Amino acid sequence: MSHEISLAVWDLPSPIVAGRRAKLKVGVSCPDGCNLSGTCVEVYNETGEHIGAGTLGSAPWPATAALYWTEVDLVAPEREGDVSLNVHASPASPHAEATSVVTFFVSRPLEHRVTLEVIDKDSGLPLGGVELRLGRFRGTSNDVGIAHVDVPGGPHHVGTWKNGYEMVSMTVDIASDTAVRLELTAAPNPEQPYWT
Repeated sequence: MSHEISLAVWDLPSPIVAGRRAKLKVGVSCPDGCNLSGTCVEVYNETGEHIGAGTLGSAPWPATAALYWTEVDLVAPEREGDVSLNVHASPASPHAEATSVVTFFVSRPLEHRVTLEVIDKDSGLPLGGVELRLGRFRGTSNDVGIAHVDVPGGPHHVGTWKNGYEMVSMTVDIASDTAVRLELTAAPNPEQPYWT
């Protein structure tokens, strides 16, 4: 009776800049806690071309009992857009093989730095810990309300999220290094909490 295994993929950045190197981590585990060190992991692109490989190490991922893992080095395709990869693990018998599909975005080269300044609209004080999105790119404001995000030129949708504040949504056209000031308004407390 073969053992079914599970395969996890993480730490693959998205977007990846076209033609640049990137790394992803792959972990494989057996529900019976088998030692899977030495297992070969291979990565294929959408056309079936082999683009990366790794071998599971001898020690499980920290704080896990038997998630054996490796880091795989890749080169992003030259074209912009969504890309899918097939990640395949082939452990020794009695384990079955496993495949996972991972999708990420490939971006044009980064041309401009956008400095995002986030403040509380009422107090004028800087807001840290605000999650920011600039198109497909992300950042988080620091303790003084600043985040830097590098992007390709062109129009980008800007969005914000912070618990207790209303979201801000706008579009900016980036043609050079740019500063954008975002004023967030505290969200009113609901008269009746949603959990009652």
